[in-house]
Amino acid sequence: MSILATIKDHSGRIYRGIQALLVMSIAATGLAAFALTENASRAGALAMSATSTCLALLVLMYMRSSVVQRLQSAADAEAEKHRFLTVDAMTGAMSRRYFIEALRDRLGGLRNHRQASLLLIDLDHFKQLNDTFGHQFGDLALAHLVAEAQRIFEDGAIGRLGGDEFGIMVPHGDVAAINKDARRLLDAMRAGKRHEGKIIPLSISVGVALAPLHASNGTELMMLADLALYESKAGGRGRVTVFDEEMLSDKRYRRLVERELRAAIYLGELELHYQPIVDPDGSVDALEGLIRWRHPVRSLISPAEFIPIAERSTLIDMIGEWVFKRACADIGHFAGRRISINVSGEQLKRDEIVTMCDRVLRETGRSASRFIIEITETVATAATPEVLRRLEALRGLGFHIALDDFGTGHCGFNYLKSLPIDSIKIDRSYIRSLAHDQVAQIFVSALAQIARIQDITIVAEGVETSEEFTLARTAGCSRFQGYFFGRPAPRDKASALCAAAREPLALTA
Repeated sequence: MSILATIKDHSGRIYRGIQALLVMSIAATGLAAFALTENASRAGALAMSATSTCLALLVLMYMRSSVVQRLQSAADAEAEKHRFLTVDAMTGAMSRRYFIEALRDRLGGLRNHRQASLLLIDLDHFKQLNDTFGHQFGDLALAHLVAEAQRIFEDGAIGRLGGDEFGIMVPHGDVAAINKDARRLLDAMRAGKRHEGKIIPLSISVGVALAPLHASNGTELMMLADLALYESKAGGRGRVTVFDEEMLSDKRYRRLVERELRAAIYLGELELHYQPIVDPDGSVDALEGLIRWRHPVRSLISPAEFIPIAERSTLIDMIGEWVFKRACADIGHFAGRRISINVSGEQLKRDEIVTMCDRVLRETGRSASRFIIEITETVATAATPEVLRRLEALRGLGFHIALDDFGTGHCGFNYLKSLPIDSIKIDRSYIRSLAHDQVAQIFVSALAQIARIQDITIVAEGVETSEEFTLARTAGCSRFQGYFFGRPAPRDKASALCAAAREPLALTA
């Protein structure tokens, strides 16, 4: 409609000019044929008629050329628009919308189900690739993935569904063939992509769902393939997982836990237990607040069971606020001690963590300097500039920041220069190995020396024996935590332990 309007607007005046010329031509011809004038006048009228007709024909030819040109330009623009809407410019894969439409068309209607396989693919550790080698290499890696997928799945349609997530639709349901081709793609990515003279190995995780075996419509098939992809990631990445019914039962279980956990927050079923963190002489310096869920039927539930489920929804924000409010209410029972609380990486993805902490401090009248916020090493290694900015903002409010589980992942000593942290908690696996593992001894001693230079406190976690306590202290640790000093306990019991108090703890298991 807009194209026609443009042509009409451009050509209206010319059309009226042609009409005028044709009227003049007809009038002149009429005069020449019927007027009783002299031959000279008749000849003039015929000449005017011929001239007007020729001019009208010339203008018509111009009009035709102009309209054809404009229609061609409009067709080219429409084709470019269609290409933009259907193809991802960077990788050459289908756009998300076009891929989903193609999947829906392939699956057919209710009475005409056709076989198809859907593979969802994630490029593993994409953020680290961008951070380490630059965004240009990240873009090349995505394009390389699409090129390899097109080569291996010749009869498949490849679409880009998100930043580093892709889908492949294959027009058959042969599980063995799908598995074989998917593993070929895994191997092709592991072979790597050349960058600045080096081969950088890549890794992908793949989830597969089949139609109509698992689902008969695009939306459900996408959901089931996503569940399979999640299992691939949870299983260590770099693998292919085909959907099965057990995954769906796991999903139902997660939904059940989410509903019950939401109710638990309002019904007061959550508790905060406290474990002491002691000085070298055994006196209590701080306490770590550890959440527990006292279920009316299942009794005490470990956070390892419900926190990962909460992290997949906004429940983690609700739990985080409950924990901090509880700690603010309880800190008056621990005179002179600080409370350490754990903050999920999911909370740090949103600015609400900073505004919530600031609001709760103002509501309760507590000082941020009385609290330590713990983040895991995994969160630190994957920290975006936005996450680091939020940690700096929390530190600016007065919180101390602790890096938990240090040594379990890929957080090297160089991270300690850039992370806004005040203390490091060495993972218990190193503390348990101090007696017999020379690598653990060197690691803990080196970390302690670096920490002294940067004025960072080192906490030994998981101390369970007097020997581990002695070895950790000798290696240079300045704070200690573990069953040797006390198990997590409800507030009143932990408070009584601290009040005993002005003297060092009795060091008993």
